[in-house]
Amino acid sequence: MIVTIVTGIVALVIGFLVAKTLLKKGIQDHEQIAKEKADKIVKDSEAQAELLKKNKLLEAKEKFLQLKAEHEQEIQQKNTAAAQRENTLKQKEQSLSQKLENNTRKEQELDTLRQNLNRQIEILEKKKAE
Repeated sequence: MIVTIVTGIVALVIGFLVAKTLLKKGIQDHEQIAKEKADKIVKDSEAQAELLKKNKLLEAKEKFLQLKAEHEQEIQQKNTAAAQRENTLKQKEQSLSQKLENNTRKEQELDTLRQNLNRQIEILEKKKAE
């Protein structure tokens, strides 16, 4: 009977040790699986973060190019308007130059006519005086 009790106690101790070992192994396996899952989650998160970063960078570049194109268009419009104003001013300047030349020519013609008239008057006065 003592042998049975001792055998039972030994079996119980052995069973306890086997259960403890199996439980420890199960916990280690569970920890390993949990660690692998955590590593996978971190890796996936890093990949998603990198993808998001690339997308945001691409969006920023697109926005920059859009703003640059709009700015260049505004500059082109301003340059075109300035060129039109410059052409208008050149045309007015040419018109004024032509008018000035015409007036100068007419003044010279008038001076020539006055001189001719003054000579004719002098000739008539000399003839009257004779």
